[in-house]
Amino acid sequence: MTISRKAEYALRAVVILAAAAPDRPMQIHDLAESGKIPAKFLEQILLTLKRGGLLRSKRGVGGGYHLEKPARQITVGDIVALIDGGLCHLAAHGQDSGTAEFPGARGLRDSLTEIDELVNEKLASLTIEEILNRDEPDAMLAFGI
Repeated sequence: MTISRKAEYALRAVVILAAAAPDRPMQIHDLAESGKIPAKFLEQILLTLKRGGLLRSKRGVGGGYHLEKPARQITVGDIVALIDGGLCHLAAHGQDSGTAEFPGARGLRDSLTEIDELVNEKLASLTIEEILNRDEPDAMLAFGI
C-alpha cells in the first residue's frame, strides 16, 4: 500500500502546523518552503483539509493557517481519508476478479482483508501529536552520570 503524494504533502503540512506556535498562523509560502511542497499544490491540499474541518484560516495581515483541533485529536487516517478518499483497500483488489475461484482464493481474500484492518486500525489511531513526539530526544539518553 502506498499513499498518494498529495496525502504525503498533507501529512507534512499538518505536522508542520502542529509543531508551529499555536498563536501564529502560518502562511502558505512559509509552509510550502518548510515542507518542500509545491505552493500551488499546497493551496489545493489546505483547502481540502479546511473543508474537512482539520484546519482554519485567517485572512489579511498576519493571516495564514492553524490547526482546527489539537494535534492529539487528528490522526493520520483522518488526513489520508480526506485527501485520498479512503484508507487501505487491499482486499478490494482481490475482488476485482469477481468470484473467480482458485486454490487459496478465499484464504487470499481473508488475508488481504485482515491486512486492511490492521493497517487501517494503525492509521486511525496514530495521532499527529505522536508523530511529533517521535522527534523528541529519548529522555533516557539525556541524563548524565
